[in-house]
Amino acid sequence: MTCTRCDGLMVSEWICDLQGMSSDLCAEGYRCLLCGNIIDRTILENRRPSTNATEPLTGSSPYMPRLVAA
Repeated sequence: MTCTRCDGLMVSEWICDLQGMSSDLCAEGYRCLLCGNIIDRTILENRRPSTNATEPLTGSSPYMPRLVAA
């Protein structure tokens, strides 16, 4: 597996939450040997696009009025 940030080698690793912020104390994930990027199941779920995602507002959107200098 290669890293999405630097194309480095990702290795399997147990990632432990020593501060107790997560419900699971340890989870299996991957860590890049070059940049230290960490990927686990929770990170991948949070990066998945939402089914309720909306289009980003642009300057021409009717929901975002254009600012005009007076």
